[in-house]
Amino acid sequence: MTPTPTARILTIALALLLATTNTVHADLPAAPERPASAPATSAPAPPPPAPTADEIQRVTAYYLRGAAGGPVLLGLQLCAEVGKNADGKLDCTASLPTTIKKGDKLTAFVRFFAPRGGKYDDVRVRFLHEGEVRSTSDMSVTESWTGYGNYKTTIATRAGTWEAQVLRGEVVLERRTIKVE
Repeated sequence: MTPTPTARILTIALALLLATTNTVHADLPAAPERPASAPATSAPAPPPPAPTADEIQRVTAYYLRGAAGGPVLLGLQLCAEVGKNADGKLDCTASLPTTIKKGDKLTAFVRFFAPRGGKYDDVRVRFLHEGEVRSTSDMSVTESWTGYGNYKTTIATRAGTWEAQVLRGEVVLERRTIKVE
């Protein structure tokens, strides 16, 4: 299979980026030594495995020409707090435990991959208590290569099993449950 020109450009750009970020530059000053009294920090996590060229080409093609196919749900998390991560992106900064108390906030944080030119107004987050719908909120999802994040919050007003669902139209894409005491 011959790679498309776009895939070749992206592959070359990625290779150049990796090559320049992993090069030691002799003209830069050496990093200052840490004093002996400073606490040691944990080593950074190793990078994830690199995707194959076919995976990159498939995702790039979907991003460039997949607007009619719609957004792809990357995940649903139940969160205690939502804020900005180190990259300035909206993120779930504190997950909820498996059980919460009546009156606590219940936040459903979602992230979508949305193709170029896409704008989708048929996405919803629904909260249920013991199978009964308690609230439904519409969500607009727009173009995002790195993951469009958004959230909806409700108050767990009753004890029992609560469920958060992400829907596109009437199709449930993902669900999470939590116990409320």
